Parts: sequence; C-alpha cells; structure tokens
Amino acid sequence: MDPHAPAPRADSPGANAETDRPRETQLLTTGEMARLSNSTLRTVRFYEEEGILRPARRTDGGHRLFERTELDRLMLVTDMRMAGLSLDDIKAILDVKKSATSGAAAAQQATRVLAARIDELKEKLAILNRLRDDLEETTKVVEPCTRCEDEKAFPTACETCTVMTSQPVLPRSVRVLWSINPCNHHDPARKAAAAAGGAEGEKEPA
Repeated sequence: MDPHAPAPRADSPGANAETDRPRETQLLTTGEMARLSNSTLRTVRFYEEEGILRPARRTDGGHRLFERTELDRLMLVTDMRMAGLSLDDIKAILDVKKSATSGAAAAQQATRVLAARIDELKEKLAILNRLRDDLEETTKVVEPCTRCEDEKAFPTACETCTVMTSQPVLPRSVRVLWSINPCNHHDPARKAAAAAGGAEGEKEPA
C-alpha cells in the first residue's frame, strides 16, 4: 500500500478492513508461559522437549511462541505432576483422544483412565489430610517446648514432662520426634522408672 496515498473515507470500501479482520490468537513466549503458570523457564522447556507442549511457531530470532491453549495444558500437566503422576501417566492421559478411533471410544477410554486416577487421588488426599492433621496437632503440643529450660528432662526424659503427660493422646509425630514410648505414656510406674534411669545416667561415676 502506498504510504502517501490518502486514507480511505469512513464510508468507502475497505475503511473497516482492519477492524473487520478476525483478530489473531495472542501467542505467548516461553517466559510468559512460565510466569502465567507460576512455573520456570526450565520446566516449560522440559515439557516441550518431552513433546507435551507444542510451540505454534518460532520468531525470526528463534524464540518459541505458544497458543494460549498450551498454557492450560501446561497448568494441567503441572498439577498432575504435583499430584504424583508420572510423566508416562500424563502422556497417556493427554493422548487418549489421539489414540482413539471414534468419539465414543475416546470418551470410554478417558472415563476409564480418569476414574483410575480419581481413585488414586482420593487415597492420596486421605493420606495428606491425615498427615496434615497429625502435624498440626504436633505443632500445638510442642509449642510450649519452645520455652523449655528443663535441662534435666531434655533430651532423655521428655516423656515425663507435663507438656507430654497432660495430653490424653500424643500425635504420632510427637512420639517419633520426641522419642516417646507410647507404652510409657500415662503409665506412672514406667514414667518414674524412665525418669530415674535418666537421672542415674546424669550422675558422675564415683
């Protein structure tokens, strides 16, 4: 187009040609993919090398550009990886439609694959919830220990401390981290023996 030619009139053909054209899909750089998915450049490049992410094209400078649909793909893959799925499992899920011979077959295969993953995630969620509850209870129990100055009790006689004995049930993490024998918990005789043993261990030999 001649740069010196007069601009078309508003009512002339072609006046709205620029606005009438469908807008091109906005493409994302590797950096934008990483930023918008709260990921890293290395992660984006890794998934591209694995064939999971597919660049739409490259710039003249060789930089990869991605369709916005690839951002959804990246975020889904990242979530699945965080949930513990292997790379092969993720590829199998992403390829369900591609490997099917019909829409019905694709849907049936997707339903089977996803149902299996849902069961696995439910089991993992139960484990994570149990662990979260245990760790939360542990932090509550040991919080008073942040002010502990009892040099006689620590570290061998912690189970005789009122911080521990006042608890009806000690969380598993407390028992493990503080070396609390569950058989000794709330057993006065065993606690006394443990305390005596700790005290004797502190005595200097004659």
